[in-house]
Amino acid sequence: MLTGAPDLDDVTRLQSADVHGLLRAAALAGAQVRAVAAAVDEQVLSPLADLRPRALVIVTGHGTARRAADLIVATLAARTDVPIVVADSLPGWIGPLDVVVVSGDDAGDMALADAVARSVRRRAEVVVDAPMEGPIRDAAAGSALDLSPRVPVRPEFRFIGHVVALSSVIRALRAVRTAGTALDLSALAEALDDEAGAAHPDNEVFHNAAKGLASRISGRPVTWAGDTPASTVLAVHASRTLHAVAGVGGVGCDLLEAVAAQAARPESSGAVADSIFHDPEFDGPAGGPAVRVQVITTPGREWSLHQRMSVLADADVVEVGPTTGAGPAAPLEPGAPGGVEGIDTPEDIAPLVVTALRIEMAAVYLRLIGAV
Repeated sequence: MLTGAPDLDDVTRLQSADVHGLLRAAALAGAQVRAVAAAVDEQVLSPLADLRPRALVIVTGHGTARRAADLIVATLAARTDVPIVVADSLPGWIGPLDVVVVSGDDAGDMALADAVARSVRRRAEVVVDAPMEGPIRDAAAGSALDLSPRVPVRPEFRFIGHVVALSSVIRALRAVRTAGTALDLSALAEALDDEAGAAHPDNEVFHNAAKGLASRISGRPVTWAGDTPASTVLAVHASRTLHAVAGVGGVGCDLLEAVAAQAARPESSGAVADSIFHDPEFDGPAGGPAVRVQVITTPGREWSLHQRMSVLADADVVEVGPTTGAGPAAPLEPGAPGGVEGIDTPEDIAPLVVTALRIEMAAVYLRLIGAV
């Protein structure tokens, strides 16, 4: 490692610092996917098969559940022949013609419990993607479909589980046409396990993408940017995960906003003045380090992305390759749907959630080395 840089390859230090088992918790993403797949195989969602609801309403708690719902809207809403509504509380118009998914991490959240109770009372079909305990269990009263998490993990690491659960609910509505390829949950779980294995603390930083990402953002002001609505949701998730897990500040935004911010402050794009040659009497106060932009994208968008981010003085691309088992994705030609035009597709969900795991593991490493 470079002198003065945090030693991400000190395995003994990392393991000693991980008193709360954060690395293991983050690495359970694949297990979360398998748990949802097991529920689907057990026909938990089979009552949805013949329904053609007036609307699919997702009532979310705060945190990862809301961001997961936003990702699902970005990738699936335009390709699903039923309106998808995301709300903090149950809309007043809910009735027997609707499907309601209550998604969150706190079984004691009275807003979620109220949404379950009122949905059941109004005879809507209800799916619970939250711990089936306490007030939520009492509100469900055995009348809701139980898609509650079977693998207990900290709320900070539940984003991937929520994404897969919500995607599975939409695919369970077999009477509703949804364009695009459905998630291969088995392949996705394997890809997440591979990502978690590659991020093991025994693997050195040059062969460990999560450690590499952590080293790039350690000690620097960071902006996370997405080149599409779905990747922008992940950029917001990245900034909030870094703050929640490692206490690292940052912001998540659209790539256009990051570019506009750079254009508005061109003086911030220069390199930090060398402390040996910088003379404050002649050169003025030394500026701080330039903001490093982490641009999140999906396979096939490289041509468009590099054109759009060329103005950024210090930027990295954060991307994971195809994870669906269908082989490498062919690069999209300029103007192709899902490429230059920034249109998200259902096939983007898998690489985005694997990227989410990489970011979560990087956040854990930053916490363990004390980069706050």
